[in-house]
Amino acid sequence: MTLSDVADAVGVSSQTVSRVLNNHPSVRPETRQKVLAAVRALGYEPNLAARSLASGSSGAVGILLTAGLSHGMASTFSAIARAVRERGGTFVLATADGSDSESVRQALAHLHGHRVATTVVLAQRADVLAILSSQRHRGPVVAIISGQHEFSTLSTVSINQALGARLATEHLLAQGRTRPLHVTGDLTWQDASERLAAYQSACSEAGVPGRWVGTDDWTGEAGARVARRLLDSSLPDAIFAGNDDIALGLCHELLAAGVTIPDDVAVIGFDDIPLARWATPSLSSITQDFDALGRAALSLSDELVKGAPPHNVSLEPRLVVRSSTAKS
Repeated sequence: MTLSDVADAVGVSSQTVSRVLNNHPSVRPETRQKVLAAVRALGYEPNLAARSLASGSSGAVGILLTAGLSHGMASTFSAIARAVRERGGTFVLATADGSDSESVRQALAHLHGHRVATTVVLAQRADVLAILSSQRHRGPVVAIISGQHEFSTLSTVSINQALGARLATEHLLAQGRTRPLHVTGDLTWQDASERLAAYQSACSEAGVPGRWVGTDDWTGEAGARVARRLLDSSLPDAIFAGNDDIALGLCHELLAAGVTIPDDVAVIGFDDIPLARWATPSLSSITQDFDALGRAALSLSDELVKGAPPHNVSLEPRLVVRSSTAKS
C-alpha cells in the first residue's frame, strides 16, 4: 500500500496526503479526517526510510549506551525513552564499549546512518568524553555524565556527584561519628572518583581521618567482602558506601555478625534504589533524579537544534535519612 493508493481512495493529490501525515496546517479539517480514515482502513504505513532520505533527518533521537545497565543507567535510559514517546517521537538505540574508541566511533556512525536528529550519549566513564570531543559530529550531541569535565565543546547533563558525597559524609559527621570509612565503587568510573575526592575533602575540613577502601565493582557481594575484612580487624563507627547495593551487602554481613546498625555502625548508600526503603533497617541514601536527568538531556538537545552554543546542565542530588543512620 502506497501513499498514492491512499490519495486515489480519497480523491485527493499525493501531496495532500503527505501534508496530512506531516500535520501541515493548510489542510481542511474534513479533508484531514477523510485521509486519516483511509490510512487506517487501507493499513498504510509511511516509509520512514524514504522520508528521512528526502528530509535529511528521520527526526528520531539517537541514544548511545556506553556502559552496562546499572540502576542509574537503566533509570536514565527509561526516562529518555518515556519522554520521547510522550512527544510522539521515536528513538534509535546503539551500544558501544566505552573504553574502546573505535567501538564508540562505529556506534556514532550507525546512528548517523539512521539520520537521527540528535544524539544522547550515556557516558559512565570519563574517557568516553575524550572520544566524543575528538569526533566531528553531524547534528547535536549531548552526553549524560557522572561528574565534571574540561571539554568546552561538549554539551553535558549531570548530577553533582561531589555534592551528593558531601551530603552523605556531613550527615554522618553531624551524627557525632568520628571514625568514618568510605567504601568506593569501581574507581575507573568517574562518579566513584568524584565521590571519593569529596568525601576526603569533607573529612579533612572536619578534622577527622578520611579512611577509604576500594572495590572493583558495585555489587552487594563487594560490600559483603569488605564487611568480612572489617570484622576481622576494626570497625569504623560510620560507613559511606559507593552505592546502595554495596551498602546492603555491608549491612547483611554486619548484622549477621551481631553488629547493631546504626548504634554500632551507621551506614549510608548512594542512588536510593527502590529496595533501600524496604531494607531492615531502612537504608539512608542519596537520591538522584534520573527521570529529571533524562528529560534535561532532551531539553538541552532541543536548545542545540535551535542554535544554542554547547553548555552544561548540573542537577542536585538529595539526602534521604532513614533508620540506618538515625540513632534511636
